[in-house]
Amino acid sequence: MEQEAPAGWEFFDSVDFPTDHTDDSLGHARIRHVVTAVVVGHEGAAWLPRLTESLWALNPRPDRVIAVDTGSTDETAELLASMPGVEPVVSVSARTGFGTAVARGLEAVGFAPIPSAVGPYGDDRHMPVVEWLWLLHDDCAPAPKALEKLLLQATMSPETGVWGPKLRLWPRDRDLLEVGVTTSLGGRRDTGIENGELDQGQHDQLRNVLAVSSAGMLVRRDVWEALHGFDPRLPMFRDDIDFGWRANRAGFMVGVAPDAVVYHAQAAATGERALAGTRRHAYQLDRANAYYTVLANAPAKLLPLLILRFLLGTVMRSTWFLLGKTPSGAVDEWTALLGTLLAGGWTTARKNRKQLNRVPYDDIKGLFSRSVHALRQNLEETTSTISERIREAWADEPEEQVVTTARRAKSTARVAVEQPRWRRQLIRRPFLIAWVFLALGAFVAARSLIGDGVLRSHLLLPAHDSLGALWHAAASAPPGVTPPAWLGQFWAFSTVMFGPSGATNLLLLGAVPLAGLAAWALLRAFVVDRVARAWGASAYGLAVFTNGAISQGRLGTCVAAIVLPLLGAAVHTIARRRRVVIQGSWRAAWFAGICQAVLFAFTPALGLLISLTLVIGGVLGLGWRRQGRQLVFSVVLGLLLVLPWTIQLVLHPSRLGQEAGGPPTAAVGPGNSLPHLLTGTPLGAPTPWWLVVPLILVALASLLRESRQRYELLGWFAAMLGLAGTLVASRLGGGSGPLMFLMTAGWIIAVTVAWDSVGKSTEIIVQGVLGIVLVTTIVTAGFWLVRGADGPLWRGPAQDLPAYLVSAQDPPEDQSILVVRKDPNSPMRYSLVRDGGPRMGSLEAAPTAEQTKPITDVLATLGGGGTGEEGRQLAGLDIDYVYLPAPVDPTLQSTLDSLPGLTRASAADGDSAWLVDRSRTEGSSPLQDQTHTVWRLLGLIAWIIALIFCLPTVRRTVAVPHGTHARRDR
Repeated sequence: MEQEAPAGWEFFDSVDFPTDHTDDSLGHARIRHVVTAVVVGHEGAAWLPRLTESLWALNPRPDRVIAVDTGSTDETAELLASMPGVEPVVSVSARTGFGTAVARGLEAVGFAPIPSAVGPYGDDRHMPVVEWLWLLHDDCAPAPKALEKLLLQATMSPETGVWGPKLRLWPRDRDLLEVGVTTSLGGRRDTGIENGELDQGQHDQLRNVLAVSSAGMLVRRDVWEALHGFDPRLPMFRDDIDFGWRANRAGFMVGVAPDAVVYHAQAAATGERALAGTRRHAYQLDRANAYYTVLANAPAKLLPLLILRFLLGTVMRSTWFLLGKTPSGAVDEWTALLGTLLAGGWTTARKNRKQLNRVPYDDIKGLFSRSVHALRQNLEETTSTISERIREAWADEPEEQVVTTARRAKSTARVAVEQPRWRRQLIRRPFLIAWVFLALGAFVAARSLIGDGVLRSHLLLPAHDSLGALWHAAASAPPGVTPPAWLGQFWAFSTVMFGPSGATNLLLLGAVPLAGLAAWALLRAFVVDRVARAWGASAYGLAVFTNGAISQGRLGTCVAAIVLPLLGAAVHTIARRRRVVIQGSWRAAWFAGICQAVLFAFTPALGLLISLTLVIGGVLGLGWRRQGRQLVFSVVLGLLLVLPWTIQLVLHPSRLGQEAGGPPTAAVGPGNSLPHLLTGTPLGAPTPWWLVVPLILVALASLLRESRQRYELLGWFAAMLGLAGTLVASRLGGGSGPLMFLMTAGWIIAVTVAWDSVGKSTEIIVQGVLGIVLVTTIVTAGFWLVRGADGPLWRGPAQDLPAYLVSAQDPPEDQSILVVRKDPNSPMRYSLVRDGGPRMGSLEAAPTAEQTKPITDVLATLGGGGTGEEGRQLAGLDIDYVYLPAPVDPTLQSTLDSLPGLTRASAADGDSAWLVDRSRTEGSSPLQDQTHTVWRLLGLIAWIIALIFCLPTVRRTVAVPHGTHARRDR
């Protein structure tokens, strides 16, 4: 070789250089190996100097080096010409694929000639000669021992026609890329290498594989010519798997030599340079080539199942891309599948490869990746991707840098190193201890509510029996009546919480720890001190108990307590980014809209109050800049997501005072008690109002400090907002329980931020104030644990009716029971019980007065003594039983006893029941539901779209982190 070697080979260490001898412990006959190396370059100026150094360091070197340049615009051609012993560079167009470029180079130059004189092994005239083709990429660098080790294995295993090296990450990293490669019949490339796995010799076993990478592939000449090289329909991606699959089918074994190491940069797969040989997207090309490879080589009997598998996989992956807001990925999925199936190139390939079927598929079946492994890898990668993208969810837009202050540095818990690791972790994570206490406390507090039956109270109707019944209730209502919006949201939550009853149990009995966890997610955004943050989250969770939401069974307030901090975190994400070019976060705006939709549905008054505040703050406080528009957008989105319930709230403002779950909560409020009003504790709350006084006093004391923070003022603003809303709601006769909870939440935020501000102060006054706060919290927690959920909330059967009346409502009887409540000192009230009785949402979707007028008229006549026709009229109204629970009005009871067409039925002590004779009258109920399926489906679609826009964007790329199972090489 005439060229001058590079000045220094700093790319390699001394350990990479070959030894002076090669051991063949088995003493195989010597073979003269003639190697022709082909290097294909495309825009490879950044990597070719390293490849040149590695070729100079090789011992032995290839007998001939052929360089092919595929239309590069940089110095690739000049660098290829500077390689040791290289023949004149062969130039082809930029549209030429890797396999075609190799074929063009061999056509132009040819294989290395076989020497007839003495070679490095002595007298070659009596040695068998084997010709080899060594394929190299311009972004790979063989270690000095690579070719030597490949040829050694070729000598020891002459029956193997294709050899591949061990691939490590460029440059000279110990991260493994490949030690052989295989594929599943679904087209998934599998290397068997874990993510970030280091080379410690764990894969250094000589073995046969399905294929090896084309970066460093050593192919015997007769194998190359018998298989006609790489398939020209595969310009890149999967061409190596296709070649190895064909070689195994033809009886030429493929092996891996782990002692031979090649470093590979994978520049095209990682996006460091443009693709050569194609104008298609990298991901689309990779998927299409994967389908082509399997269809062209798989057994004919498996093709129908494989096509069905491809179709299902495409549906799932395209759905994933749509959920991840990457529609181009879904388009590439379908384009790759349909383009491959309809183009028909794979059918031609199958015909041309029939002569290769020398080895049955069952003999090489073990070389493929099993479907269960592919499924496990898919799940692992999906989980990893979701967790990674969630961490990046709201960080994809520039944001102001967080300055590390002295106070932040001092807030870090210092723990003695000699303590056990678990104790150090607990000290550093006080909220973990607090949350475990809240979770265990919730179980203890619910001790009287664990058992059979459903949760009920005077403010909570029983949950539906099944998801189907709940969906029917969410989509059905009498004509002119709109089903409540919260039923649809509750149905979606129930689908993952073991049904409506399980969702009710979790939201009510687990409200304290869930609210505490949500509050911690908010406080961690602006509270540095961990102890203060843990106290604030715990106090917020206990505020759900002190508000009486759990003991009274107010499902709406419990849901609002969980959602409010999440809404606050989203608004904080939008509003805090002020000193950057790109402000706010549209993903957070979509999430804020979803949170407001939940508040509008479960607690309309609280949702309206917060939405007005956000609109005013967005327009006046932030101006009509991007952040202000995002806040207004979130409010509009929240209103749209609960259509047409929003229209009902506008037409019937009295419904603003309702909470989800039961009858109107006008009685939930401070009443005429000034202490309850000022402390934010509703009448009937399980704790006395004076327990909240220390919290209010500390919040007031925080205002006297000179260094007040904006979050303290925001906390007080929330408290005053809740107080004003409570005054208005109380005067209008609406329930104000959620608004009073907002007052308590505001004080907790103010105290938490003040605690965080004073830090680890040693002043006696500060320590005393914080001690009062802690003692009050501990006393409140004691009330919670001792009293538990004792109150109007109880667990029992869904209906207070005899068993035969409950079973009579089930198919096929589908009978209706008119339950009339009338004692001597109260007006008559009634309810028509059917299909399991009144359940959640029944009162919000109650029929109008005009629709219930026929029943009202009959009962009014009975109250006046009756005319004798009421039995026939009840039968005509499709009523099967009349039931009077205790206490029973004796006058009404005697009237019903004397009424023709009614027969006494069995009832509990103090109750009365009559069977209506419907044998002579064909009746129809005046209360017929109308299904609003279209509205519910449109609402479901709208929610799916909103949730999609909350999710992080899915990356669509061929390249994956090095070493993963799904590495798509080159």
